[in-house]
Amino acid sequence: MPLLAGLLAAGWSMAAAAQAFGPPVRLTPDAAVEAPVQSRPSAPPPVIVPAYPPAVTPPPAVSPVVARPAPVAREPLGAPDPDGAGLLDGLQGLGGDPWRGIGRAELLLLIAALPVDTPSPTVKALERRLLLSAGSPAVATGEAPPPRRLGALRIEKLARLGDPAGAAELAGRLPAALAADEPAARALTDAELVRGGLDCPRALARGKSFTSAYWAKLGLFCRARAGDRAGTDEALAGLRDSRRSDPFLPVAEALAGAAPPPARSLSLQADADGLALLLAAMRIARIGVPPDRLPLETLPALAAIATNPATDPATRAAAGERAAASLFLDARQLQDLYAQVPAVGDELLRVRDIARRDRGARTRALVHQAMAAAMDGRRRVALAALAVELVDPRLRAGPVGGAAAGLLDGVSPTGDAAALAPAAARLYYAQGRLDQARRWHDLALRSGRSADTAWLWPLAVVATGQGGDPGALTAWLDEALRGADTPARNRIAGQLALLQATGVAIPDEAWMTATDGAGPPSGSEAGVDPALWQRLGDAAAGGRIGETVAVALILLGEAGPATLPPVVTARVAANLKAVGLEPDARALVREAMAAITGPAIQVPNPTAE
Repeated sequence: MPLLAGLLAAGWSMAAAAQAFGPPVRLTPDAAVEAPVQSRPSAPPPVIVPAYPPAVTPPPAVSPVVARPAPVAREPLGAPDPDGAGLLDGLQGLGGDPWRGIGRAELLLLIAALPVDTPSPTVKALERRLLLSAGSPAVATGEAPPPRRLGALRIEKLARLGDPAGAAELAGRLPAALAADEPAARALTDAELVRGGLDCPRALARGKSFTSAYWAKLGLFCRARAGDRAGTDEALAGLRDSRRSDPFLPVAEALAGAAPPPARSLSLQADADGLALLLAAMRIARIGVPPDRLPLETLPALAAIATNPATDPATRAAAGERAAASLFLDARQLQDLYAQVPAVGDELLRVRDIARRDRGARTRALVHQAMAAAMDGRRRVALAALAVELVDPRLRAGPVGGAAAGLLDGVSPTGDAAALAPAAARLYYAQGRLDQARRWHDLALRSGRSADTAWLWPLAVVATGQGGDPGALTAWLDEALRGADTPARNRIAGQLALLQATGVAIPDEAWMTATDGAGPPSGSEAGVDPALWQRLGDAAAGGRIGETVAVALILLGEAGPATLPPVVTARVAANLKAVGLEPDARALVREAMAAITGPAIQVPNPTAE
């Protein structure tokens, strides 16, 4: 990331970045500056898509830093930036003056560094609020105009985040923001193409001041979509003269009436003139995408492939599931994709056996279809349990978990489903569906042994904000530590940090017992950048809410709270809570806790009668 590396060189020395993190148990803002501290042959082969999100390894001790340039902080400030209009004001956004205490130059760096592909619903919702909130940073007296305007950066980031409607509405409030910023205009148009909601006249007007081939191709696309054959032919003639090697050209010829090109002849790698536009044109021309041509690193593109009816259903489900993992599709869209995957032979009766060999999207699709066909109550319970088991723990809070929860909705929390109760409660807690979670949790408490249900206690506390009394903490800790090995103790320490971040008092003896005397985990053990870690506390202590949120989001990064070490999420949550964002803090902790809570469940055989 060249931008962040440049910031490191400009704002912080290597020596400063190598300093310690400060007291390990301090999660809240610092009052003063601390010392830095495979199936039968008749069945189609599964579509192989690598797991997403990928496993996160700790970054090096010195990692890229988003730091506040000291010269900006010292110079007198002039008029606020003119791009401060927003769709959210006051309590709907981040307050009346979210950028108090931060200059435009440093804010632009923070906005550019925000994550976009995170699997966390809470992170995306909070980032959206940040970008849509009204408020202007101050501009230093004599400060040169930035290379890119704040408004354009906000619009681009919203579009890349998967919110083209919000980006377009913000662009309407800032009509000059896109006039000279082609990357932002392109990002908004690409997001609308992926979502399928492109307004052609508005998009073409957006690009009228730019001369790149992207806008000429967009014009051809819009004419073809409208059935304007003459206009399509005219635009195609211009492309033939100047874009002979462009993969868009044979697709454009198909739009004009020629035979579609073989999909394998098309390059689907991100190119200078727009992968989203190419995929949208392929969708209109009914050109499918082979499973071995998926652009796996471009998640919005996978959402476009998932909505292309010419693509094989199993490939669509695999692409859509990966896109849904980062919230570019929702649970309902994912369920619709699952329903279209064809089953072969008696696969719906053998889903448990299939799941032992393949835990991919096609298997999850078969589980959903088997559930739709099942009438026997015991079989429905077993299939719902299998659906829950097949959800990656890191994806429980998002659409992939939501699709499994949709199957759970067809099962009643009665005694016949007691074996499913703990896992069902965990999934509903992860989804933030507290009423359903409580019903399944109650069933687990009534019908299970304490050892089978004790692990639900910390998740229920952070999800509901209730029950964090010392006696309950001690009882849970005693049960959780019974026979715990080192990995289990590390997980328990992470749970303690998450509980503490939401306001549960953790006595010193609890820390020492859980960690064999090592004490609470620290930021240094999590491998995060020490300067960014410190800056979060400084911003919260100073009441700089916008800066606190931006730095928190950068610390969480693309991985999100369900993948990062719990101490990182705990630090972020405690500081968000300190600036009045307790619901957001609690939701982050709930996502993290749901990912690390509980043993694997024993799933009954769905073929049982």
